[in-house]
Amino acid sequence: MFHTCVSSGYLWEVSRCYAGRLNARGKETVRCPSASAASNHSVSASSSHQEPFKIAIIGAGFAGVAAAWHVMNAISDDADADSRVINSRPVQLRLYDEKGIAGGASGVAAGLLHPYTPRGKIIWRGTEGVAATIRLVNAAEAAEIALDSGEQAPLPREATRPEVRRRGKSLARRKGAVRLARTLKQARVLGAFGPVSAEMGGQGVCLNAEATRELLPGISVPAEVEYDKNIRCDYVRPRTRVSRGKTNHSGGRREAMMGERQISSAAALYIPECIVLDTIRYLSALWDATRLLARSSSVPKGTAAYFRKRTFISLRNDEDLQDCDAIIVACGAAAGSISELSEAGELPYQLQGGHVVELVPSDEASGLKAWGDDMPGILGSPYIAPLGPERLLVGTTKEYNVSIADARSAGAVSAAEKGQRAQAALHAATKLMDASAAIFPPLSSMRVDITRYGVRANPPRRREGSLPLIGRIKERGGQVSPRTRNRPSARNCSPTYWFVGGLGARGLVYHGILGELVARAALTNEPDIIPDELRFDPEYGGV
Repeated sequence: MFHTCVSSGYLWEVSRCYAGRLNARGKETVRCPSASAASNHSVSASSSHQEPFKIAIIGAGFAGVAAAWHVMNAISDDADADSRVINSRPVQLRLYDEKGIAGGASGVAAGLLHPYTPRGKIIWRGTEGVAATIRLVNAAEAAEIALDSGEQAPLPREATRPEVRRRGKSLARRKGAVRLARTLKQARVLGAFGPVSAEMGGQGVCLNAEATRELLPGISVPAEVEYDKNIRCDYVRPRTRVSRGKTNHSGGRREAMMGERQISSAAALYIPECIVLDTIRYLSALWDATRLLARSSSVPKGTAAYFRKRTFISLRNDEDLQDCDAIIVACGAAAGSISELSEAGELPYQLQGGHVVELVPSDEASGLKAWGDDMPGILGSPYIAPLGPERLLVGTTKEYNVSIADARSAGAVSAAEKGQRAQAALHAATKLMDASAAIFPPLSSMRVDITRYGVRANPPRRREGSLPLIGRIKERGGQVSPRTRNRPSARNCSPTYWFVGGLGARGLVYHGILGELVARAALTNEPDIIPDELRFDPEYGGV
């Protein structure tokens, strides 16, 4: 089942959470009508002798890996009709990153997938974005299961790709998350916006202090919040839905619901639909899903997907890119290190650094199980994301005045490391430990196992919120026409260049949508499919 929304003339197909058995594309194995319709565009048997369409993606974080999966899904004859790009040519996809899969800010991200702002509002296209990400999560989980069980033959080992540490039972933990009110003002804001968000498709439930402790035994609730006279019993999402001032189901009135909102506060907003992802493991599994698609019989013969670990300083002068039909720049905060983008002027986002820590029990003999199997994660500053019963990710510090060089130093900070970077990591770890223990005192008995550092690119704030940037990097002298590009003789023509970045704190929500948009744009050379709200076209000459 799919939910379709229209924006700037482009239909976004985003999947809901599936209940059935999933294949490597993250879909139910039983075909739905739309998938059957897609079979009308089956791959041509003559594709094996056609020249491949070559795509390079620079950056193996959220945007880059999502784009890679969507490229392969778009040319698969099992793709849904509206996701399918009719193209009988095989595709050769090369994914590049100087640090490896999820080696930058994406590997430092909290992994808390939900559509809410800190105030309890639904962000722009938040529910659609979460649904699009869930589709990718399903594909990643299916690929991991298929490879672990032997249902799929092992993939060739990529020498430049690091081993992924299995830090929990699964890459996705579906136990929800809680946004805590740390002040009286926050309690009243959550109480006001929680019900509003429920009407917009969110499943958030406002809780009083007692219900919050039932979900998170040992949690600290500020006295001013606990004894606020406006905090009543738990807010239960009404069965009545209101649309255009009318009641959709019998019972309940708009006026009564509005009155309830005005007098309620909340000690916490419980978000049951929140999923906690181990982002490093998730992106690695999603890349495996991409490679499984590339070797399947559902794509044109000759299709392939490769990963290479290397650095780029130029697009037009790099030998690895000379034979490409399309190039996607998706390297986040490090994008400004590519000469063509730096020549275009300062990119319109702000760099922000931050540290996170992974906590484990300090004494294995004590048998401390800090986080119960059914306990949700905690949103806020700091956030607490359970990667497993005895491993918690806590973050993040906020550090400004950082540079592109800082972005390229992202990753784990070794305990044996010396110098300013090590001192900053130690200071951040101490700060995060103290802050998390103040919220959840049992964490004081845990210790820091790993400290990671990353830099993200925060986009400019617009009327709709802080939205990511996506568009075509224009060439001097105009673009090669789509018809000319599809001829083998056009190999010596200039490729098309695409940019996706500025994901900021919303990368986990938006990368599924962004990946599909930029993949489709690169395959079809149709920039008009990019919504105006996200459109950003950096210009430079000489390419």
